[in-house]
Formats: sequence, C-alpha cells, structure tokens
Amino acid sequence: MPQQDRYKDRMIPIEFEFYDRLERLPVPDRCSIVLITCGTATVNINGFFQSLVSPSVLCLSQYDTVTLIHSQNLSAKTFHFDPWYIKACLKFDNLEDDIEIDERYVYNRQMIYMFTKHHGMFQGIFRLTPQQYLHINELMLMIGAETFSQSDGFWTCRIRRMLLQTINCIYDIFVDQRKLHFFELFEHQNPCTICADYIQANYSKDISLDELCRLVNINRTTLNQKFKNQYHCTCMEYLLRCRLKMAQELLSNTNMKISEIAESCGFKYDSYFARQFTKKLGITPAAYRKNALGYTAFEGDAVKELH
Repeated sequence: MPQQDRYKDRMIPIEFEFYDRLERLPVPDRCSIVLITCGTATVNINGFFQSLVSPSVLCLSQYDTVTLIHSQNLSAKTFHFDPWYIKACLKFDNLEDDIEIDERYVYNRQMIYMFTKHHGMFQGIFRLTPQQYLHINELMLMIGAETFSQSDGFWTCRIRRMLLQTINCIYDIFVDQRKLHFFELFEHQNPCTICADYIQANYSKDISLDELCRLVNINRTTLNQKFKNQYHCTCMEYLLRCRLKMAQELLSNTNMKISEIAESCGFKYDSYFARQFTKKLGITPAAYRKNALGYTAFEGDAVKELH
C-alpha cells in the first residue's frame, strides 16, 4: 500500500519491505529494487530461469513476470516506487524512446530502462562486489528507516535523494557490465568468462573441474591454462575465492551459524570450511566475525588488519 504522508493530506506511491521473500513480485504500477542480502534463490523471470545469489540486486517493473522456484536462507530488502516519484514527468506510459519528454529528463528515463527493458540474458540482475553491496545496503537501510519514521515534513525529499543515489549506483554497474559485453549471448562469450560467471552464480553448489570443462567443451589442461592467464588462478582456486568472499559477507552481515554459512557457501563440512578460511585468510571464521570491519576483503591473499 502507498504511504500516507503524516504531514500532508496525500499518498506517496512507495513501499518498503525489510524482509522480503520474493513471493509477491512484481508489484502493479511500481518499479522495484530488490537487494538480496542473504541466501540464494532460483527464479523464473519472463520465462528465463535465473539464479540469485547474495549479494546481488534485482531491478523489476510491473511488466515482468516472476515465479520463485526455490530458495535457501533467502532474505531481501525491497523498495517499490512509481517512476513519477523520481521525476513527475516520468510515467509508465511515456518510458519509450519514441515518446517525447523534456530533454532534461531523458537521462532519468534511461536509468529506468534497467527496470523496464528486460530481454534474453539480461533480466535485471546485477551481482555486487562487497564494496557495492555495503554502499547500496546502507542506502536501502536509510530509505527503509525514513519510509517508516517520516521524521519530519521533508522525509519524501530525503528518500527521493537516496533513491536517486541508489539508482545511480546500480546504473553505473549496468553501464560497466554492458561495456564488458556481460549480456552477450552465451555462445559468443570467452570460455573463461563463462566459467567465472557460472562459478559466481553457482558457487553454493557442488562444482567440479570436469563440469566446467563440459560447459565450455575444453579439456582440463587447456581450460586451466586459459583461466590462469585471465584470472591468475585455476578454476578451482577461483571457486574457493568466491566461496570465501561470500563467507566474509555472511559473517559480517548476518547472524547465521558458522555451520550454516559453510553450507550456504558450498562447503560440505564446516570443519573443512574453517580450515580453508583460516589457511587462506590467516584468521578463524569466529575471530573474523568478532571484528569484521577491522580487516580487508579477501582477494586471494590473506586478509590484512586495518589500522
């Protein structure tokens, strides 16, 4: 339901959910920013099966069809808004390029394309780096808090400003990924990129080198050589890095048990997870959790203590 402005006799076309399970998407007459903060999900978006893995963000509109197939430890923060909440001239019926609007607002309309123009490989899903996640999560927390508190008569202005910052951040990711041909058809991608993308989307599953070889139709030796040239590590080392980076995120931002984190990050045994975490990062998971902000992110070397 739209928010009733407690300071003026009007309804504001926005809604916020702190613990969304993606079971009621999309929302009519709304664009939605869905920040996946925890867990994984398999969804069917517009007929395309997609994997959602935290941390990631999903941009939807009323034009999409979304069916949740499966989820595990899933939680998301979701903000729904009418395009005119950004700029009064933007409405769902004038978002196409062939409809003239004031040229001052063309850029704003282009940013909404992330929500309204989904096709093929691109269904509005963006995987986030830890830094991107922390920034967007902070903005979403502030938007949610202001939505419910309405701290003074200027609450809608503050939310609009933070919403624009959030959309701008996601749009920068969108542009960068387009430049890198992130949304090219599968068969035209670099085989190493295909494997890296597959690992990032499925790191919680049991992935083997043989499976990756079958995915790109390359033998083990050749694939590892190519992968090492591009990413400076083998495929399995890259998989371990992805799992450990996600484990850092979950240790920092959730109350999940260490055994639950191990399982959600693809480790069969929590003892093996603890051993690999300690070996690669130089600190135990429990010690890291006590002072997560005191260490750098894992990039393949031991984390360093910040001073």
